[in-house]
Amino acid sequence: MGILMASYRPVSGAHAIEQAVVGVRISGATTDAVYSTAVVKAAELAAKSGLPGRVQLDPLSLLFGRQVISPGYSAAEMTPGTVFQRVEPDGSMAEELTLERNAVTFRTHRYKRWADMVAHITTILSPVASVLAENNAARVSVVELRCVDRFVSDTESIPPLSDLVRQDSPYVTGDMIDRETFLHLHSGWIDDQSDLGRTLYNLNIEIGMGEHARPNATILQVISKQSSGKGSLFADGADFESSVMSTFQDLHLADKALLSKLLSDRLQADINLPGSTGLGVT
Repeated sequence: MGILMASYRPVSGAHAIEQAVVGVRISGATTDAVYSTAVVKAAELAAKSGLPGRVQLDPLSLLFGRQVISPGYSAAEMTPGTVFQRVEPDGSMAEELTLERNAVTFRTHRYKRWADMVAHITTILSPVASVLAENNAARVSVVELRCVDRFVSDTESIPPLSDLVRQDSPYVTGDMIDRETFLHLHSGWIDDQSDLGRTLYNLNIEIGMGEHARPNATILQVISKQSSGKGSLFADGADFESSVMSTFQDLHLADKALLSKLLSDRLQADINLPGSTGLGVT
C-alpha cells in the first residue's frame, strides 16, 4: 500500500470558496426616514430571497464573536442595523443580508458560482443600497468583494507551501515557498489609483490545523474599489445599479487574476480557474 503524499485539495470539490461577501458603503448622513424605508425594502426582498430570520445588529456584539463584515471598515466602526438571514437546521449560517445606516452587505456560505452572486447583487443588494443612497450613485464610497477559499489535506503532515502556491507567485517570497509549517502571511497594496478612486487589495494566507487534526489552508481575498478621500466612485448622474454591478464584475475579474498568480497550476485546474487546464467555470 503506497504512502499518501501530503497535498491540498479544494474544500468543496469543484471550487474552494467557503464564504463570499459583497458590500456597498454609502457616504454622507442617512436620515431616519431613508433608513426606515431601506429596512422595509430589505425586509420585502429578503422574504422573496429566502431569508426569513431577522436580528437587530448591535455593533458591541461584534466584539464578542459575531461575524458581520462591513465593507471598507472594521467591526468597531459599524453602526446599528438589521440582519436578515437563513440558518440551516444544524444552526449554521447559510446566507445573510446586513443593513446598516451607511452600508449593505450580502454574505453566503453556500457559494456555487459567480452567476448566483450576480443574482443576489441584482435582486437584493443593489436595490437596497439604492434606497439607502436615495438612488444617487455619487454617494457610493466603497464597493467590496471578499472571498474565503479553503484547501484541506487528508494527511496529518503539513504539505509544502509550494503545493498551494506557485513557485513564481509575486505574493510569496522565495524563502517561504518550501516551508512545511503552520504560518500566516499578509500583504496589501493599492492599484488603479485615479481621481475618482483606487483599488485596495488585502491577501491573507493562513495554514493551521483543521478538523480531524488535518492541516488546512485558508486564503482570504479582500478587493475593494474605494473613493479618493471623501468623494465618490461614480460621477453625478451615473445609473446606480449598473454602476455598482459593473464594479462588482471588475472586482470578480481582479480576484480571478489574483488567484491565477497565487495558486499552483494543479489547484487552479482543480477549481477550474479560467486559464488553467480546467474547464474555466465562472
